[in-house]
Amino acid sequence: MTEITAVIDLGKSLAKTIWTIDSSSKREILFLEPEIVNLTANDIANITRENADPEKDAWLVLPDGTGEALGFITRTSGYRNRRKLGQDELKTVNGVNRCLAILGSIAERAGITDYKDEDSDLSISLNKVTEFSVTLRILLPLSEWSTSQQFKENLLNALELGFNFRGIQYRVKVSMLEVKTEGSGILKTRQSQLTNSAYRNRVISCLIMGHYNNSLFLYEGGQQIVADCSSNGFYQLVDMIVSQTALDSSNLASSDLTQAIYEASSDSTLVQALLWQKVKGRKQLQQQVNQAVEIIKRTRAEFWESIVDWIYRTLGPNFLKVNEVLITGGSSRFFQHNIEEFFGDSDIDILWSCQLNKLVGRDFNIPAEDNLSYRLSDVYGVFNDLVI
Repeated sequence: MTEITAVIDLGKSLAKTIWTIDSSSKREILFLEPEIVNLTANDIANITRENADPEKDAWLVLPDGTGEALGFITRTSGYRNRRKLGQDELKTVNGVNRCLAILGSIAERAGITDYKDEDSDLSISLNKVTEFSVTLRILLPLSEWSTSQQFKENLLNALELGFNFRGIQYRVKVSMLEVKTEGSGILKTRQSQLTNSAYRNRVISCLIMGHYNNSLFLYEGGQQIVADCSSNGFYQLVDMIVSQTALDSSNLASSDLTQAIYEASSDSTLVQALLWQKVKGRKQLQQQVNQAVEIIKRTRAEFWESIVDWIYRTLGPNFLKVNEVLITGGSSRFFQHNIEEFFGDSDIDILWSCQLNKLVGRDFNIPAEDNLSYRLSDVYGVFNDLVI
């Protein structure tokens, strides 16, 4: 039976997965966009497989007869006005089905065809059920850790029952399933870079800046002293900017708007593209673009101050003892100048992803300084800890 080894980061802005097959040394990545559409009975009766990458045409039919379309497919005309992000929901609310879609996509990409015939309805016709096994780790933010055990049980049950992904029936044997907190990958990496005595003698802070959550940890004497998770993530900054500009999130893929804001300070091309449909006169368009860029710069500065307040409150007097800070997460690069100025003034060493971004770049042909390399760093560290 084919074995999939995978680590899934259930990010609400983008689910990120690193995986291998049968302990292969070649690592692969897979992304699943966050949008979800609940399928009606009519949708399920008429849906067909498209000639597309499986994660771009991801849809599930579950044993209870319900179904979901996930990710890129929800941009198509039949689903566009029905999609939801669930940004106010726990990641675990839709996390099980996202995991099923990711594993189904990996199975298709890997060409898994192991199956057995099942006489499911005691009739002459036989149904082919494709089977594989998994060694799996899932990353959740610290703020959702209280739900981790229930999530694990729900996922185990769903894998045992089986699911239909893009018209193929799957059942999964679980070799191992663990749930880890976000940030564990970068911390494990730092531990491996230091001797035991050096690690115990350093006061290490770890800051993970994601799209929906910011997490902050403090380790002293090899022990976790402080741990906190804030919902003051990048999405709130996006909402603040949208409320002050002509940018509109109502009919866009969330990733398009986020990327436009992320790049605006250095390149306003994407902002211009998003505003074009609303302001088509060239002069007026440029005015709106200039206004949006200025608001983005001002809002970033104000938003960073709220993050600084949170860091001070969370660490308290421990801040004065910190030797180094480990920084990772997609939005961390948006605040690069602020981070370097803030921690640099306190003579704290800044370790950007503990160089994991360079390993990501090497293995997946992504520029090491690209935002995506930093978004993948933590999950890469967890994957290393799993397979090495």
